[in-house]
Amino acid sequence: MFAARRFAPRPEPRTVERPLFGPESELALAMAKAASVSAVEATRAAEQAVTSYGELLQLHPYSPRPSDDRDDLADYQTALEAYEEAKQSPAAKVPEILERGREALERLDVAARAAGSDTQWIHGSGRTRARVPNPVTDGPALLIFETDQGDGDYVVSGKRRGRSREFLRGTCGGWGTRAQVLVPPQRDAMMPLEVSAPGPWRIELRPADEARQLCWNAPLKGRGPESVAKVDGSGVVEFEHHGEGAFKVYEVTQLFHKGPLLAEGQGEARLTIAVPHNCLLRIDADGRWTLRDPQA
Repeated sequence: MFAARRFAPRPEPRTVERPLFGPESELALAMAKAASVSAVEATRAAEQAVTSYGELLQLHPYSPRPSDDRDDLADYQTALEAYEEAKQSPAAKVPEILERGREALERLDVAARAAGSDTQWIHGSGRTRARVPNPVTDGPALLIFETDQGDGDYVVSGKRRGRSREFLRGTCGGWGTRAQVLVPPQRDAMMPLEVSAPGPWRIELRPADEARQLCWNAPLKGRGPESVAKVDGSGVVEFEHHGEGAFKVYEVTQLFHKGPLLAEGQGEARLTIAVPHNCLLRIDADGRWTLRDPQA
């Protein structure tokens, strides 16, 4: 017979208790909280992008008819489907879907221009990237921006040789806003712009010679930013500013950028400013202003 073997008692399994509080748990909580906040922000940004695109779609001038070109009808359907798909998609996929819709709307704009329709205006809302038809590729263009919104700031910027350049910045007035400024030459037939505004807006590019001229002792009256061509006349201009906002007057360089600052101020003002006999001026103001050549 075999002798009975004695076995040591089986050790009880040990449970390692992790502290409920401490560096490791605090780091994990912080990471989880950051991920949650990031997800919420991404969702909010996607919802805002979908809303802005929906307003852009609503403001677009194209109205489909059964007799329209098949490609135009297909592009319009693509734009509609992009809106519906973006509303149901995860936040990460929304930018790609909306970009597909914007490209379809741009093709509609180009087709309408080729057919001779008056669709110079590109409509948008909020913060939106837009590709605006460029009427001239060998010289400057006149950028025109309009919005009827009464509160908030607007910014229009573009890219030149890979670098971002701000063309317009201002505050919307209760009367609506119109800005028309010269922008440097762009070689492409479509100029990519990024617009940020508190609500619906529209924008277009026109030939530079449509900028207003100061001559014949006839004062120019405006409201908001504007580029003005001074032709002959005297070596000074009289500038009046109305309202409580700030204003600046620049000379425009040969490359159509803002050059030397000629005058600036705040509130009601009446100034006499020395300028070249022939030059381009840029007025940056949110309110009303008057410009005259006293000896033209």
